[in-house]
Amino acid sequence: MRVFKLKVALLGVLVVPSILGCAARPVPRSAPEFSPAKRDVSHLVPTELNFAKEFVQFLVNSGWTVQPVRPSKLNGFFTKTQNAAWIDTDKGIMEVIFFDSDADVQQIQITEDSSDLPNYHKYLLKTPTEMRRIEASPTYFTKYRNMLVVTIHAQLNKALNQLIASSESPRA
Repeated sequence: MRVFKLKVALLGVLVVPSILGCAARPVPRSAPEFSPAKRDVSHLVPTELNFAKEFVQFLVNSGWTVQPVRPSKLNGFFTKTQNAAWIDTDKGIMEVIFFDSDADVQQIQITEDSSDLPNYHKYLLKTPTEMRRIEASPTYFTKYRNMLVVTIHAQLNKALNQLIASSESPRA
């Protein structure tokens, strides 16, 4: 029993001065600001969907929880791209179509056709080279960089637009 107490006492003698020594040192002015560690999302994005990795990293770094990414049923929806991903988050499910450039996405015109049926909507998506139609319950579209995000979750759409707005606003 005495040996144990002696070890604890010696440990205290060795640890306390080193802690005090660290506390007494001035912090250099060029010390970087604390930023949370970025969690690697490689395990969430299969190799064949690597085009979605940067967007998934953006969501995770922003505090969103993302389940493993899957191929989207919208893959090939536009002939210009074969890159689409199904992303399940803690805020809802989205399908993201990835284009080669931001300009490709900005050229997409989205209009809603009228319908006689309640909760049945027809959307017309036009690019300079093609026209596609989506018929579904209320659907939300968000253009962000080289992506067109499609979801039927109103709260997800709102949260995504807030996230995008906050990420693009200048920081003081």
